[in-house]
Amino acid sequence: MSEQPVMVFQDVTKVYPLPAGDVTALDGVSFQVDRGEFISIMGPSGSGKSTLLNLMGCLDIPTTGDIFISGTRIGDMSDIELTNLRRDRIGFIFQYFNLFPLLNIIENVTFPMMLKSQKAVDPEKGKEVLRSVQLDDSLFTHTPTELSGGQQQRVAIARALINNPDILLCDEPTGNLDSKTGAGIMDLMTELNRNGTTIIMVTHDPHIAEYSRRTTRIADGRIVL
Repeated sequence: MSEQPVMVFQDVTKVYPLPAGDVTALDGVSFQVDRGEFISIMGPSGSGKSTLLNLMGCLDIPTTGDIFISGTRIGDMSDIELTNLRRDRIGFIFQYFNLFPLLNIIENVTFPMMLKSQKAVDPEKGKEVLRSVQLDDSLFTHTPTELSGGQQQRVAIARALINNPDILLCDEPTGNLDSKTGAGIMDLMTELNRNGTTIIMVTHDPHIAEYSRRTTRIADGRIVL
């Protein structure tokens, strides 16, 4: 483990003001994630899982408290700096893949590299990462709609890894897959973690959570375990 955690929450609260009254989505959450961990976050609907994931991904900022990503306090960062942080340091994997239907697989995977460099990118890097997630070379020129759900999720994982992020955030990564395909994806995630990738995964499935090394439970906006 690195001496510096890749993520630290210090007494983080998130309050959403609504006409009917303020809603406290997170209430004094504190925890840290060390480099190389594989953590599952579980909790009932409305417990604060989505809010927590949004804050982890710097898609939102806390109402009170501090969040540090690799030692950097996100509250001190501009919108442009937060955008660059998300692009360069955090990989996202979603339940519904969120691939571009008109781009082929190589183009989907290398898109974050293009955003970073603002110019054409070498497709060989994309091919290398796709092979690392065990996608067959014959599929590289296909579009997402020509792939199975499990293959699309492997493409989404490759896209999340292309910029070598510090943290991989996964929102129900097997929620749209059958159990056998989901198990294959989780075996891949376990291998990525074994090779050093830090993974934080939100899931409602206790069987999927068993793949992680640590499970954190949230209820009513508070960490309960």
